[in-house]
This record gives sequence, structure tokens and C-alpha cells, in this order.
Amino acid sequence: MAYDTFIPTIWNEALNRELKPKYKLAQHTNREYEGDVKQAGDSVRILNVGRPTIYSTTTDSKETFHTNINGPEMIDNSSITLQVKQIRYFNYYVGDIDKWQMLNDGKVMAAYRAETTDALANEVDVYLGQTIFVGADVPVITNAFSNATYGYIKVTAGDSDSTPAPGDAQNVLELLDEVVLKARQNNIPDSTPLYVDCTPKFFGLVRRALAKFLTDNVKIVEGREYVEYNNLRISWSNNVKTVAAVDGVNAYYEYVTVRTDRAVAYVHPLTHSEPYRPEGGFSDAIKGYIVFDAMVTRPKEIFNIKVTY
Repeated sequence: MAYDTFIPTIWNEALNRELKPKYKLAQHTNREYEGDVKQAGDSVRILNVGRPTIYSTTTDSKETFHTNINGPEMIDNSSITLQVKQIRYFNYYVGDIDKWQMLNDGKVMAAYRAETTDALANEVDVYLGQTIFVGADVPVITNAFSNATYGYIKVTAGDSDSTPAPGDAQNVLELLDEVVLKARQNNIPDSTPLYVDCTPKFFGLVRRALAKFLTDNVKIVEGREYVEYNNLRISWSNNVKTVAAVDGVNAYYEYVTVRTDRAVAYVHPLTHSEPYRPEGGFSDAIKGYIVFDAMVTRPKEIFNIKVTY
């Protein structure tokens, strides 16, 4: 065997360390339950605690107040179960592992690992963007500009049509203002940031709209480009859901997902990899997998807009 210098625990730790900053959609998710699951098939119960009723009263006497308060309330709590089912794996030839480990201070093997983490992070984001963020439990915001059948809204960096009607164009910043209003109506505090995931095209449209105010508020956070507007942190991903146009039926449209960092629980309990020499082969190979899953746990803190151009 030619992989004596390959230490799986070190490789796995490096994969995990390098995965986190490469996530896009998996960033700003709730990962507090990660330690409760260990492998595929495990599950964790997530408790959503209800909000208590705040009562109003007046009194001139502390003693009278203590004897007249309402009895204890049974708060409406709910729980859901997140079962870890998703597995993504890799299996590829790498030649002589020991040789690559020593060549250029291990840069060749580091390059293999970097490409692997890029691919794994993309697969996690595809699952979130194409499945979790657009599930049946995630509502879609519509307004007077929305297509009557499909609910998508035509957006522009210019002025909105003065008399809104289905199919007319709406200024993208005005639409984002409605997003913030929806969050406030759902009792999401102003102090809680809202994260917006969109396509590069929508992201560019927001920047052009902001440029008219001589600012685009672009920031780099954890290596990602964001635009900040009205308590929204807007970033782009190629893995948000898009729907192709169908002649005579619907226009092309995209999903824009708005959420807090508590809306979706994400767990990634296990990363595994190992070297081996395939039978009958003359080259070493590495195979491995990650185990993960996600679930919407606060449905009032995530919603979608469908947009077209």
C-alpha cells in the first residue's frame, strides 16, 4: 500500500473546517442540534416554545395584586422531529498518495481536498435551495403586481408602474420594503437580521437600484459578498430554485428566499473518508461521505418571493 502517510482523522477534520466557509445557503442556519445526532438515521426532537400572554392590570396595593393575578397559562408548545437522511459521497483515484503527500509540502493532496469540499458544499446548498427553502411549508408572498396564476412578480431597478396590476413591473427596493413589512407582521424583531438568498441576476438588480441613491452598501463577510438594505443582508447563490419558461404558459421565474438564522435547522454530524487500493488497480483512491439534513423549524421566519424580469 502507498498511503501510510494518509491519516483519515486529520483529513476529515480539515474537510469539516474547510466546508463551513464554503457554504452559501447553509450559512445562517441553526446548528445548535448538531451534537444530538451522530450518524445517518439518527433523529432529534426540536421544541418550539410558544409565546406567553402578557396581561395588563393596575393596583394600589402589592397585596391585592398578588391575590388577583390570573392562573398559570398552558403555553402552546410544539415539537418536530428532524431525521438525518442525506448522504453525499465521493470516490476517486489519486495516484500514489504517499508521493503526493510529500510533494510540494502536501499541496497536491490539499488541492484534492479543496476541490472535494467545494463539491460537497455545493451539494448541501443544492439540497437547501431546491428542497428545504421551497417546501410546501414555506409561504410565497404575493401583491398587486403578482401574476394571477403563478404568483411571480416582475421586478425592475426603475420606477414601479403607478397603478399596480398583475404583470406590471415593481421597483425591486419597494418589493424588499414589503418583505421587511411582512417580517414585522410576523413579529420578527427589528434587531433580528433577515437574510435574503437570490440569483446573481436579482443581486445585480438590487445593486443597480441602490446605485441610483449613490450607494450599493456592498460588504464582504466571511468571504461572501453582501448587499445590506433595510435590515436585509442580501447575497447570491447559483443554487436557489429557478423555473424555466413554458411557451404560452408561464414566464421564467426565480425564487428569492427571506429568512432569519433560526428558521432552518441544519445538522452535519459525520464526515468520513478513507484511502484504499482498488482491487486490480495500480493507483490509490480516496472514498468518503458526509451525513447531513435540514428542516424548517420556524415557518413564520422564512418566506419566498417569486420574481421575473
